[in-house]
Amino acid sequence: MSMLSRRDWGARPPKDAYTTLTHTKGVKIHYTGDHVDPALAREHARCVATVKAIQDHHMDGNGWIDIGYSLVVCPHRTIFQGRGAGHLPAANGAGLNSDHYAVLGLVGTSGLTQPPDDMLLGILDAVDYLREHGGAGNEVKGHRDGYSTDCPGEALYNWLKAGAPRPKTDESH
Repeated sequence: MSMLSRRDWGARPPKDAYTTLTHTKGVKIHYTGDHVDPALAREHARCVATVKAIQDHHMDGNGWIDIGYSLVVCPHRTIFQGRGAGHLPAANGAGLNSDHYAVLGLVGTSGLTQPPDDMLLGILDAVDYLREHGGAGNEVKGHRDGYSTDCPGEALYNWLKAGAPRPKTDESH
């Protein structure tokens, strides 16, 4: 598993202390909800810039204390530490954040809409990490399961409904 710490990706410090979580029902999967440049899949530096832009939007646009996601996964099977394990996310919706961690896959409504196999593997890595280090339960659902939204998009949601299978290209299992 490849994880970038907040320091590694240049995260801003949170504006306030996080609320602690010791366990959840599981993990909710998200997508960006807008255009994701397909070049992201070829150039990892764009992933870093995208995660920074999402953090800026959440902090400066939404007024949140930090990026809303627990972890973010890019097309290169790299996991970016957001709020991390043991901390309340902000992305699931008011009143829903304490039930599930939030993992973002960097796909959107246009451009890069189909998650590459390495992203799917990274999402599975992120779920395993949150189970091991954050007390996440067995549920792995889409953001739309419990909140009125199209998130995590059709491709990720169909994968989740199929049981989030490991891609056949994964030679590690």
